[in-house]
This record gives sequence, structure tokens and C-alpha cells, in this order.
Amino acid sequence: MKAAVRPTSVRPSAAEGPRFQEILDALRADISDGRVGVGERLPTEQELCLRFSASRYTVREALRRLQDLGLIARRQGSGSVVTAARPDGRFHNTLSSLAEIGQYASSTRLEVLAVEKILVEGRTAELLRSQPDTPWVRVVALRRQPGERTPLCYTEVFLPAAFDDVAQAIGTFPVAVYAVLESRYGLRIEEVVQSIEATSADANLASRLSVEVGTPILVVIRHYLDAEGNALEVAVSSHAAGRYRYEMTLQRSG
Repeated sequence: MKAAVRPTSVRPSAAEGPRFQEILDALRADISDGRVGVGERLPTEQELCLRFSASRYTVREALRRLQDLGLIARRQGSGSVVTAARPDGRFHNTLSSLAEIGQYASSTRLEVLAVEKILVEGRTAELLRSQPDTPWVRVVALRRQPGERTPLCYTEVFLPAAFDDVAQAIGTFPVAVYAVLESRYGLRIEEVVQSIEATSADANLASRLSVEVGTPILVVIRHYLDAEGNALEVAVSSHAAGRYRYEMTLQRSG
């Protein structure tokens, strides 16, 4: 590992949580109480900015989270249309940039179950693209949506042992882990390699996610790499069927 490990005093800034949450709650109430029915359009972003005396950024964040809840559909040039009066219970995740991974982290919360130092070997070393007997820190957690008791996913976060202080603090900051690594250690994530695979719940996953053994599971693995290809973070998130939908947009080039 060639990355510097001397911490600096830089700390990540918190998201504008309370303000967009207030707008989100008000719009959810408008929808659930029928003031804006299914198939109808919400006010424009400009109208919402005036109504709530809020910035366009804050309004867009509230709308994005309404979309994550499955309550609206947003299309450029068409505004936001109500698609359901109640959340469907599934988290909708659209990712096309590193910044959107950060938004996903800030819109959910991690409940840490365990933090342990390990020497990786075998399949774990292969997963982390690490030499055997290298020290790492493993954080086991459940990710939840605000106000929801059912876990969104079971997550394992692996960090090199040099970042133990960040590992110990996971769950206490409202931003993505990679953002804390960058700000605290002066690092830069250049690439995120993501793989998605289907599996079924073993006894451990079934217990953590409150599902039956054998339930279909969607596993999302992300490797956060620096410019030299070193893994600064590896996250493995297991989602039970019906709780998560991943979307991406592919554009033709050339």
C-alpha cells in the first residue's frame, strides 16, 4: 500500500439533512393525504423553492428521495409525476457517478454490528485483491432507510488496517466511507469497480435480513481504487429480493 496514512484535520461536511427532510416529509404528506393524486404532477422545482424558501439543490434532494421511495417518477422536461400513494418498500438506486454513491450513503443509515481486525486469506484475500496474511479491518453492519425497521441490506465494509480509525467511526458520520478516507488522509478515489451477482440467503444472511433461508439475494460488490489500483475500501452489500432495485443508463458514444 503506497497511500499516505498520516491523518489531517480535514473533516467531511454533513449533508443538508434537516432542510430536505422537512420538504420530503411535507411532500410525502401531500401525496399520502391525496392532495396530489397518483398520475398528477408535483409543483415545479421553482415553485417548490418558493414554497419552502429553499435552494434548488435542497429541493432536488427531497425529490430524489421521493423517487427512491417509489412515490414519483422524474423525467427531464416533464417534471415529477406521482406514481404511488405509499412507498413500495423497495429502495430504488440509480448510480452513474461517484457522487451518487455518496448520496446513497447519506440517504440511509448504517447500524454497525461488529468491527474486527483480520488477517485475510483464501477467498477473502481474493475478494480484497490483497496478499494473504495482510491486516484489514472488517465492519459488519445493517443499512436501513430512515423510519424503516426492516433492513435494506447486510453490508461488510473492508478497510486496510492503516485506516482503523475510520473503520471504528463508521455509522457515526452521514457521508460515504470513501469521502472520509479522502478528506482525512488526503487520498483520492480514481475508480470504483462494481460487480453484481445473484445468490441465495444462507442461515447468517437469513437471520440478519429477517428472511427465509434460500431467499434470493442480490449482492453488490464495490472496490474503491486509487490511481495505482490499490483497494482503499471494499464494500459487499447483500439485498433481499424485493427490497432494492438498481438502475443504470447506458449511452451510445461515437
